[in-house]
Amino acid sequence: MATRGRTTLVVGATGRLGVAVARALATRGDKLVLTARDDAKLAAISRDLAAPHGAAPPYVRADLLDPDAVETIVAGVRSEVGRVEDIVLACGPFPRTPFASLRREDLLRTLTVHAIAPLLLVQALAQDLAKANGSVVALSDAGVTRPYTNHAAYLTAKGALQTGLRALAVELAPDVRVNMIALGIVADPEADADPLRTHRLATRSPLGRFGTPDEVVHVVLALLDSTRATGEIWGVGR
Repeated sequence: MATRGRTTLVVGATGRLGVAVARALATRGDKLVLTARDDAKLAAISRDLAAPHGAAPPYVRADLLDPDAVETIVAGVRSEVGRVEDIVLACGPFPRTPFASLRREDLLRTLTVHAIAPLLLVQALAQDLAKANGSVVALSDAGVTRPYTNHAAYLTAKGALQTGLRALAVELAPDVRVNMIALGIVADPEADADPLRTHRLATRSPLGRFGTPDEVVHVVLALLDSTRATGEIWGVGR
């Protein structure tokens, strides 16, 4: 049975999947706190969510590359809602980093955004989550176990996230559940403008198509509500 009325922090709320998750949570009655690095986009999403669902959800602008990002987000949570019960980690950037030109800075940036800051944020809010028997759901990538070219930094960071969160699933049990979703390609009409490339990539999937944001949302909600699942990595798409 779906849990309604939870207070959920959505990290990466301005990304395509973050927006879809936030909209679904608001629709089912959850109270949201949104965070991302773009203040204008956060304000626009908050206003959009207010239209059908009542009050605009609060948001906290923070760039996960900033050393004080975790403290900023936690302070915003305390100011706006007091505490959170669940966290969705939909952290965004998908940088192209060909191995031949890979730099130390590329690895540090992606590790910070996709692994270090998220893990420290869960640590900072662990007591909130434990009091609420809460849940953490993070978006990862199927490429961690089935790598593709030109994204070594990103895949390294997502692999670190998966290992770190699986460790937290043990550390925080039995009070907090921590799960991940290993995503295959999700359709993006703006980015997938080349029909030949789109067709070529889609045919690599047994289903012959890309996934959709709605399909990702379905699994996010299922993991938030699955009280018997922790330390799991659910694959969605290939």
